Amino acid sequence: MIQLEHICKTYEKHGAAVHALKDVDLRVEKGAFVAVTGPSGSGKTTLMNILGCLDRPDSGIYRLDGQTVAHLENAGAARLRNRKIGFVFQSFNLIGSMSALENVELPLVLRGVGRKVRREAALAALERVGLSQRSSHRPCELSGGQQQRVAIARVLAQAPPLILADEPTGNLDGASSRDILSVLRGLNGEGQTIVMITHDDSIAASAPIRMRMEAGRLK
Repeated sequence: MIQLEHICKTYEKHGAAVHALKDVDLRVEKGAFVAVTGPSGSGKTTLMNILGCLDRPDSGIYRLDGQTVAHLENAGAARLRNRKIGFVFQSFNLIGSMSALENVELPLVLRGVGRKVRREAALAALERVGLSQRSSHRPCELSGGQQQRVAIARVLAQAPPLILADEPTGNLDGASSRDILSVLRGLNGEGQTIVMITHDDSIAASAPIRMRMEAGRLK
């Protein structure tokens, strides 16, 4: 699913060069569940941005599902994200005025999917994360863990081959974190490819494959 070869990325900060990624190699097979840990400033966010086609490396090769994508222009990267990648963020990114069902449907509305088809897909996704009975509730009426499950359902409704989870338990208490990890493990058990970024080694331990970023290098 993912193949990185000799990926490098350098930023300029306060007039100094910051080498965020240094000759990074990574291979993620389809159906794998990989956790990447590391301290703040180690390059985890830069790695996630490149994996998600939100940023481009300075050098190296990135193949996603067999397609070379490292140097796609903005429009091409946006199309690829829409078809191939689902994002789960720490902050949930739900719209407060919409119900859980409407939040899950929203990306399909933007794709132009018809009402009946998108409603069925959204309901099925909420069922998969155990929230079919809360579909009419707004985010403020849901716990943090439930809001994150809605965010995961929103991704599932799009049916991407890859899920990128960036600190998906960062805003949750212990019980809710375990709940979200259980959902992710269940999805992986169904064949979903997942790459999760986390600073917490105990969270990373839930993934069968664990890697660590240190000073821009992946180990």
